[in-house]
Amino acid sequence: MKTLILILLTVTISFASPLPNNSIVKIFSSISTPDYKYPWQTSKISNYTGSGAIIKDNMILTSAHVVSSSRFLEVQKENDPKKYIASVKYISHQADLAIVEVNDKTFFNGTKPLKFNSDIKPRDEITVLGYPFGGQTISTTKGVISRIEYINYAWSSEYLLAIQVDAAINSGNSGGAAIDNNGDIVGVAMMTLSNTNNISYLVPSIIVNTFLKDIEDGKVDGFGQDGLLINYIRNDSVKDYFGLKNDNGVLITKVEYGIKDFKENDILLEIDGKTIANDGTIESQYGRVNCTLLMHKKQIGETIDVKVLRDKKEIAFTYTIERLEPLIIKEFAKEPRYIIFGGLAFTPLTKNYISAISTKSNGIEMLFYEKGKTDDFTEPVIWMQDIFPHKVNRGYQSGAFVVETVNGEKIKNFNHFVNLIDNLNTEFVVIETMEKEKIILNVKEAKESFGDLKRIYYLNGDRRLKWKVITQ
Repeated sequence: MKTLILILLTVTISFASPLPNNSIVKIFSSISTPDYKYPWQTSKISNYTGSGAIIKDNMILTSAHVVSSSRFLEVQKENDPKKYIASVKYISHQADLAIVEVNDKTFFNGTKPLKFNSDIKPRDEITVLGYPFGGQTISTTKGVISRIEYINYAWSSEYLLAIQVDAAINSGNSGGAAIDNNGDIVGVAMMTLSNTNNISYLVPSIIVNTFLKDIEDGKVDGFGQDGLLINYIRNDSVKDYFGLKNDNGVLITKVEYGIKDFKENDILLEIDGKTIANDGTIESQYGRVNCTLLMHKKQIGETIDVKVLRDKKEIAFTYTIERLEPLIIKEFAKEPRYIIFGGLAFTPLTKNYISAISTKSNGIEMLFYEKGKTDDFTEPVIWMQDIFPHKVNRGYQSGAFVVETVNGEKIKNFNHFVNLIDNLNTEFVVIETMEKEKIILNVKEAKESFGDLKRIYYLNGDRRLKWKVITQ
């Protein structure tokens, strides 16, 4: 009986204006999926559909995962049989957002750009518009906002503000608009929690607005990161040790490479005048949320005012927001780099590769748990699991080991590794890994072996040293 009441309640939602169906588009995307486990192979082409919303300046807002790595894009309006060729103009993988443009501006005839509303709260009614699988026409799903809080986005693993709703968001809905009763966008359909009943998430308008402000200069700079590892303070002894006299502040336990203003053992007290509680939250228009929101509302290069407790003294300073890349990155819309030497394959260690060899991922992740960049180490290199068998490499097997040295010289990054391999002037090369595996090859034989390998395994080349960006 309770379920029936809920259905009746959601059906009776009224709108101040008709649903903006002509402003919601269907997106047809031909995607080239990079193969990180076998990077020398041709990328697989797959076809997907998603949704988008027409906003100001003839822009179509959608999800990054709908159009990332697309080779060919088309868009279509409700009740219009014609498909129009489109292209990706801007993309933020961090926030899972993208802007699509259509060269033929007649596509926008009869449409109205949607506006945004960031003034929302739990229990507000919403309607999700899009083109999920199972039909050709637009679908409307009604529900309410359940929560507004920080989560890790599925597409990027980025920790950003999100809206949880009880409306069903199915495959094909991604990129569609969730609107309020006035027809304004409150969020963009992003993901659904699996094995649950109607728990879905939206990218909120406040994050979308930061993205739209970012692209005003014609490029995507991204969302800022402070490079801090923090501990919540829940123990009175910790408060006494650092001289805290209230329930405010979080402990900074690690400062990433390149960050100058913060120090380990600082207690972060305030950002832009907002007091930070011991659990890292601040008061906001959405209730208590993670204090990082204050930075995510601003652009790279802008500043925030910070107050910390350092050596039991309060210190105030201005911090310039920047974007920091971790030691192990996740790549998007790029063909992976690699080099084959003596039938052994090597590649930069990325989250993409870790995902591709999931059976070995835990061991690799433990090696780099909480490790960051240094002046002498900016990118790990992996000896890939797959070997091209040849007499030059007989007896070797790889478990996806991390390269540490080449002839005793520590590896800084992938380019450094390739440079060392290409300029070997010794009879033998000794490659050692963090897992204490050791490779010894005859240099002349290893270099000459690629002629055989190319013929036997139908390889086009022994390397891809630069990112090959996947574009239309």
